[in-house]
Amino acid sequence: MDSRPEQPTPSRLSRRQFLRMIAGASAAGALLAACGRAAPASPASAPTSPPATSGPITVDQNATVAPAPAATAAAIGKAGGTFTFSRGSDSNNLDPVTQDGNVDIWILMNIYDQLVRVNDAGTEIVPALAEKWEITPDNLTYTFHLRQGVKFSDDTPLKSSDVKYSLDRAKTNKKSGWTFSLEALKEVATPDDNTVVITLTQPWAPFLSDLAMFNASVISEAFGKKVGEEGLVEQTMGTGPFALGEWKKGEYILLKKNPNYWEAGLPLLEEVKITVVPDDNNRILQLQGSQIDGMYDVPLNRVSELNQDPKLTVKQFTSTYNNFIALNTREGPLADVKVRQALNYATDKAALIKVVNFGIGEISNSFMPNGALYWNKDQVGYPFDLEKAKSLMAESKSASGAKIAIQIQAGAASALQLATALKEMWSKIGIELDIQQLEQAVVTDNYRSNKFEAYATGWTNDIIDPDELVSYAIIPDNFENYHTGWINDEAVEMAKKGRTVLDDAGRRTIYYRIQELHMQDAPFVYLYVLPYTNVLTKKIDGFLHHPMGQWVFAKTSVSA
Repeated sequence: MDSRPEQPTPSRLSRRQFLRMIAGASAAGALLAACGRAAPASPASAPTSPPATSGPITVDQNATVAPAPAATAAAIGKAGGTFTFSRGSDSNNLDPVTQDGNVDIWILMNIYDQLVRVNDAGTEIVPALAEKWEITPDNLTYTFHLRQGVKFSDDTPLKSSDVKYSLDRAKTNKKSGWTFSLEALKEVATPDDNTVVITLTQPWAPFLSDLAMFNASVISEAFGKKVGEEGLVEQTMGTGPFALGEWKKGEYILLKKNPNYWEAGLPLLEEVKITVVPDDNNRILQLQGSQIDGMYDVPLNRVSELNQDPKLTVKQFTSTYNNFIALNTREGPLADVKVRQALNYATDKAALIKVVNFGIGEISNSFMPNGALYWNKDQVGYPFDLEKAKSLMAESKSASGAKIAIQIQAGAASALQLATALKEMWSKIGIELDIQQLEQAVVTDNYRSNKFEAYATGWTNDIIDPDELVSYAIIPDNFENYHTGWINDEAVEMAKKGRTVLDDAGRRTIYYRIQELHMQDAPFVYLYVLPYTNVLTKKIDGFLHHPMGQWVFAKTSVSA
């Protein structure tokens, strides 16, 4: 889902050197265009500098033949021990239903289970709490058979009534932004403790995927009613491999092994301690000094260096992590589609990948992540074309130039590098980019209340089906189309239709058209897709950063 990770540390480049590199990379792109190679490349074409990845950056959910399983964590390590893992931001709400950020989802997915889940390769739905299910021919009734003997971490048995409580709450909770995912749910029946029968109002193509989503996590009904709505923000009771042990706000979350976990022999670890260290350099120093065992929010400019450390392993996992600039289209220069299109053409993505990301990333051509189900790899997108950008600006209402503000987190170095590069690029078409560095809480509040013009952000798919992202970015009732205020009536109609069309070819046609409409109206400046980058000490085995985003600690082990 919406992703606002901590950003890498400053490169060891002066601002002047940085701008020279940007200018050089852009000039190289212009030279290629002059040599007759300006025809739009495949969106996933290689950047000017090869990515520093050992495998594919993005998941492939569109293969005609199922792809080989991705390298996944295996339960090969010894049991016991504590894995200390560090990140740049703390969680703020562990209620699966009312939270809205990866800082929460990636933790709570280790505490809670769903009826079904996405496999480790990110390519198909597999059993979880439900070991099997049947679907009626009219696609209106789903009957799920729960695993026998599953218990919550407080030793109480899982019953079908817990599933009903959880799904009913996820569908109706007014504090949730995710109720759209269960819009077609009509009734949850529980004929016995081990059977859940779900009836829909109409056939709903993404329904199984929706049941794998974080908000469909199964919470103990007795516990939920005991602690109340507010209590579930900070207290948890699930059937997952870990239980919440302690949460010291701003410092760490401690996950403890769930002794009742239903997968035999798992988890291996006794504890996972997720610490919060906002400064990237400090996290790296702690890792190098063996104070922690692993870290996320890895500065991309340090990847090569860290990969050469004999005590460390840089892990870049296949992802659905798409990055872009969200534009507030409600008023001012960005209300003009020609200005928005011009910004896209004026953005040299290959140069950004080379200089800002140190060669890591794939060019994006869509609001959908590369490789995601129904992503159109053949969509041209916006190739770097400065003359086209200038022409569009000349035709716009801001022909004499304009000033646009971009909000970034103070101290987030790569965000500053990105904004600085965009400032240089966009100045060539008469756009003055005002870089506003604010506290993260202010930036987030401004984004959620639509008090921004441009905002550097990203998206991580939580499920295989595109409906989650399309609902978030296309249907204004949910999140005001990524808070851009952009509305396209045809795209909205197509998005709603995509949920009810069941055949693959029909859905593909629909989502290709939605991507085309989004690209034409340009409420985003498309940038690039990045892998999930984590660094671990050599004593850690079995760690997985799932293509759908969450960390998977169940098979992680630590050696002496």
